[in-house]
Amino acid sequence: MDSLSGTLLVASAALSDPNFTRTVILVLEHGTNGALGLVLNRPGPRHLEAIWDDDAHGPCPVDLPVMTGGPLVGPLMVLHANPTLAEREIVPGVFFAMGKGPLAALVADGSEPVRVFAGYAGWGGGQLEEELEEGAWVVATATSQFVFGDGDTLWTKASRHVADERLVTALRVRHVPEKPWYN
Repeated sequence: MDSLSGTLLVASAALSDPNFTRTVILVLEHGTNGALGLVLNRPGPRHLEAIWDDDAHGPCPVDLPVMTGGPLVGPLMVLHANPTLAEREIVPGVFFAMGKGPLAALVADGSEPVRVFAGYAGWGGGQLEEELEEGAWVVATATSQFVFGDGDTLWTKASRHVADERLVTALRVRHVPEKPWYN
């Protein structure tokens, strides 16, 4: 299987694991040893202000929700749109950084959009492939609009996007107008 890094995993309606029901995950890494991703649509119980280090960075300039990136514990991870403060680009216009230092720089810089994550989703070697074969997930193209869009409607929008892509493929449509309802 080709690497799924930089794609979305959209939970199928049949996925019953409460950690992942109706979730959309951005896959950061995928290879033979496993996969790592961030749940894009699960607000966590804390806000940035609660974990901000006033001594090191001064008062928290913006109070963002800290998203629950998944059930596994890990360092703070940040998805943002500022290429100068990026560790790497995940998809066009979506950059990744890890830890409080880059987060402080992004917040001080006033960079937007910024999404902060505590925790992550992870799979061992072959585990994600097995879940895909079982139909637990559907793979979709990741875009900055999905990553930074409204988390409350993300699963519905991503599911609809997957259905539209499959329909176009099944019907062998060569060109889909940007606004087909005008035709």
